[in-house]
Amino acid sequence: MRCISFKLLSIVLLLASCTSTGSQVWKVKDGVSTTYNFPLADTFLELDNSLQEVSGLEYDVKSQRLLAINDEKGIIYEIDRQSGKADELYEFHKSGDYEGLARAGKFIFVLKSNGKLYRYNTDKDKTKVYDTGLSAINDAEGLYYEQSFNSLLIACKGLPLSENRHEKAIYRFRLDTKQLDADPVLLINVEQLKQNAENELNAEQLWRLNRFAPSGVAIHPESGQIFLLSARGSMLMVFDAKHSLDYVVFLDMQKLPQPEGIAFDEELNLYIASEGKAGRGKLMKFTPN
Repeated sequence: MRCISFKLLSIVLLLASCTSTGSQVWKVKDGVSTTYNFPLADTFLELDNSLQEVSGLEYDVKSQRLLAINDEKGIIYEIDRQSGKADELYEFHKSGDYEGLARAGKFIFVLKSNGKLYRYNTDKDKTKVYDTGLSAINDAEGLYYEQSFNSLLIACKGLPLSENRHEKAIYRFRLDTKQLDADPVLLINVEQLKQNAENELNAEQLWRLNRFAPSGVAIHPESGQIFLLSARGSMLMVFDAKHSLDYVVFLDMQKLPQPEGIAFDEELNLYIASEGKAGRGKLMKFTPN
């Protein structure tokens, strides 16, 4: 893709095209290639005020728009990918600490930090609540619909079910049985990872790595790689289809101070949404190499 410079920038919502992000990539495996050019984003947008605390992100194939939630209101928003404008689409429940978002046909699933799962039926305008078996101590944040298993992946920011404070986990919630698999799909020993990286990363990167706590999860539609966000430390970990770590991206903490939403569209573009903290929420788009 070729970047084109414009002498006159229009609306402030569109901050840049082909934006230098300042992101740094640590390749854990020799010879591994990144799917995206993370130091150079295709688009960087500021979102509407309603999504200052954007927490979950999903791509809707039918409308070709992004769906999003914030972590306070029981509302699902629709985002225009060109402007960042957000419209209220569905009201699924009362206010709460909502973190993850995933769509499966007519159903939209929203994950609460205490492990409760809200299934909104877009045809009937009704919501049903499920208990996943996770609780506030697990601090469930990331949600992704895994069509091949008819399941939801749930990434936990807090402790895994084993309560090992050095580990972070992703679990599978099966929609057929409405049960959580006790064994995690992916288990990350953050302390061990930090020890392995001591001779390869600088002090700031090691500090950020030590803070890793999943906030968003998605699977690449072609490669099967697991993309796992961390709002703490502003990072992205990418695992291969066999769940071995390929690389870590230290995202630009100025542009993406608290990334919590991640999604792919049908053209394999990658979207990352971040809370704005003091300002508006942010949305960054990366095109594949």
